[in-house]
Amino acid sequence: MIDPEEQPEAEAPHAHQSDGTDSSAEWDAQIADEGMIPDSDPPA
Repeated sequence: MIDPEEQPEAEAPHAHQSDGTDSSAEWDAQIADEGMIPDSDPPA
């Protein structure tokens, strides 16, 4: 059995579209479009 404290937490998406599509890759690459909804600040 795996100890839950040893498992890495799943990283939440950084951005999404209004239909729920994950846009995290575009957000990390700093490529945005008018439909993107950020979940966090842009990467530094």
